[in-house]
Amino acid sequence: MLMNCEVTWRNLVLLMLLPILVGSCSSSTPEIMDPEEIVLRSVERMKLLSGFHFLIDRSGAPAFLNVEQSLSFRRAEGDFVAPDRAQATIRVIGPGFVAEVQIVSIGEIQWETNFLTGEWQKLPPEWGFNPAALFDPEVGIQPILEKDLNELQWVGMEEIEEVPGVSLYALTGKIDGERLNQLSLGMIGPETMTVKLWIAPDTFELYRLQITEAPTAGDESTVWTVDFWNYNHIVDIVPPDS
Repeated sequence: MLMNCEVTWRNLVLLMLLPILVGSCSSSTPEIMDPEEIVLRSVERMKLLSGFHFLIDRSGAPAFLNVEQSLSFRRAEGDFVAPDRAQATIRVIGPGFVAEVQIVSIGEIQWETNFLTGEWQKLPPEWGFNPAALFDPEVGIQPILEKDLNELQWVGMEEIEEVPGVSLYALTGKIDGERLNQLSLGMIGPETMTVKLWIAPDTFELYRLQITEAPTAGDESTVWTVDFWNYNHIVDIVPPDS
C-alpha cells in the first residue's frame, strides 16, 4: 500500500511538472516561419521605431564619396531619430590618409566637420552619404527591404559575434540595386546584389543587414554590413553651431 502511494505521488509530481518542461523546451526553439513573412514583420517593426543606433561598415572594393573619386567611404557609426534626423562619425579614406568627420543630417540638409580644421560646414546636396535618407521610413532601407528583395531563403538559426548567445533568424536572397543606387547617390548598386539578414525571432528586430556587390573590372567584391541596436533609444539631434 505504501509503495502504491509513493508511485501515485511520483506520478502526480511528474504530471505537475510536465507543462513546465514542455513549455521550456518549446520556448527554446523559435518557430520557423516563411522568409517573406519574417522580413515583412521586421520592416513593420522598423517603421514604428522612434530611433536606433547604427554601424555601417564597408569592406572590399572602395565606394567613392565624390565624383573625383578622391575620397572613399570606410565606415559610419551614429544614431537615427525618426523621421529624418541622424548624426554619425564617418571614416573616410583619401590619398595617403585616413580621417574621421562628424556629420549631422536633418532632412535633406547636412553638415560635416572639416577633417583639417574641425569646423562645421554645410554640405552640397550632391554629397554621397546621407544616413537620415538611408533610414527614412518612407524611402529608405525599410521600403527597399519590403519591395526589392527576391529569392529569399531560410538559412537557419545563427549567432553573430557581436551578440553572443542570441540565436537569430538567418535569411539570404537577392536585392535589386536601383533604388539603393539612387539613395546612396551612386555608392551602392545599381546591379542586383546578394543580401543576408539576421532578425530576432521574438521581436523581429533587424540586427544585421549585409549586402555584397559582385566584383567589377577585376576588383574584389564590396561588402556593406549594417548593424542595428538600442532600438527606440532617442538622442537629441540639432543643427551644429557654425
